[in-house]
Amino acid sequence: MAIDPTLRDALSAVTPASLARALTRAGVKAFSPRGLSPGTSGSAIGIAYTLRMIPARDDAAGDLAAAIDAVPEDSLVVIDAAATGLVLPFGAILAARLDQRGAAGLITDAALPEAIGLPSWSAPQGAGGALALVGTQQPVTCGGAAIHPGDIVVCAGDGIVALPAGIAERIALEAVEQQRLDLWIQREVERGESLARLLPPDAAALARFQAETKPA
Repeated sequence: MAIDPTLRDALSAVTPASLARALTRAGVKAFSPRGLSPGTSGSAIGIAYTLRMIPARDDAAGDLAAAIDAVPEDSLVVIDAAATGLVLPFGAILAARLDQRGAAGLITDAALPEAIGLPSWSAPQGAGGALALVGTQQPVTCGGAAIHPGDIVVCAGDGIVALPAGIAERIALEAVEQQRLDLWIQREVERGESLARLLPPDAAALARFQAETKPA
């Protein structure tokens, strides 16, 4: 599965904040991981490929290397580490393999021991301990958000949002239109218009927006 190029272009043109507003209007909840810091500059868009990890006991753990080898191209790997802040057993070799697989990036509520050469978002390091893989391609929680395999995840310096695949196109189009409206409102304010008619825009303001921005 790949993201449609037109959808990718639309998602690249809007901010996570605009997407979040559209998701909220659509009644979607728990779509944005919190408390994660970017490890590199830039942004990433990909299809969620989920792993679930828990603090390790003496039991046999899942095969993390095999899970990484199964990551499809353009995936955004989302690792649920139970909000432990434990360091991922994720060294340079595994990171290089993810890059070779064509992964778009990594999101986790664990800590990363080092820069991994991919766009990444992670939690601060917490207590010491080890993590064990216990599941792949299951719904997970990461940074308080619910992430399902196949969600389209959009990451930037100012936020992360996960869009359910079935409504991603509609949400993207609404966000594009919202940003057009926001830009128009900003221009109106700079021209001296009163906020009373613009936040939110009344019927007359919306009519002017449509008339002034309608494609020729």
